[in-house]
Amino acid sequence: MGVNEIGTERYMGETYQERLNKITDPHAVNAFKAAYASKMAGSTDYISAVSRTYNTGRAGAVNFSDAFPMYDVVTHVGNADISAGYWQRNDFPFWKYFQKGTSADALNDWRPSGANPPQTRGDLQRNYGSIGSGRIAVLVPEKLQEKMDADPAYARQIMAKLQEWKEDYDRWDNTVAASYGMNVAEHQAEKSYVFDLDEDGNVRNCTVTGGGGKLVGPTKEEQEQFEAEQKEKLRRRVKYIEIIKESAERQRSREDEHLRLFQEQYVKREIRGLNRNIMEK
Repeated sequence: MGVNEIGTERYMGETYQERLNKITDPHAVNAFKAAYASKMAGSTDYISAVSRTYNTGRAGAVNFSDAFPMYDVVTHVGNADISAGYWQRNDFPFWKYFQKGTSADALNDWRPSGANPPQTRGDLQRNYGSIGSGRIAVLVPEKLQEKMDADPAYARQIMAKLQEWKEDYDRWDNTVAASYGMNVAEHQAEKSYVFDLDEDGNVRNCTVTGGGGKLVGPTKEEQEQFEAEQKEKLRRRVKYIEIIKESAERQRSREDEHLRLFQEQYVKREIRGLNRNIMEK
């Protein structure tokens, strides 16, 4: 891929630079660049293969269940109206979209209370964990559903659009996971998704969970903790090596001392033996 070609293709529904400009974490930036390059090269590497497998639907899929057969899919048709700011809060109750009887507009009147809480808060972790793995909830505007019902070819285009968006996301997210030493296949299998679509079938809002937690990429605090843990591991390794060296040096000193004492005793024994021979003569 030439330099002039970078950014001419779309990634997660946007140009390369548009999406890149939204990423603030340096670790995630590097992973995004690697994932984008992998896609543009048509790579068949392990991460790409895992990401593609989970986004390959049944032939001719015109509904989301057939588009994502690896998942338990629920579709809510209705006019959701959630601002991006609310959606991105850690306490936005997106988990309700996985509950039976919830409509697409069920959370339109939700309003936050206070500052954005940390993801690690106990009640939020319980709510994230209640979703489980391998599930997808899709919010579909009424007009979009009407157009898909009237035109199967258009419906297939919408399925393909969401499949591509999700595969792009998974390739990036799995690249981040791999850079942290995680098992990519297990990480992928644990994820669940909520997609809020606009009337053209584009992803307007999205939340991904995995392993009981909300996935928004590594936060600054998480990255600092990871780096601190790596530094501590390195410190302990260096200290361990120093201990081994010190132990080896002590062992060599003991061996040298034993050799010196042996040589002294040997010489003394030889001298005594020589003196006895002289006296006997």
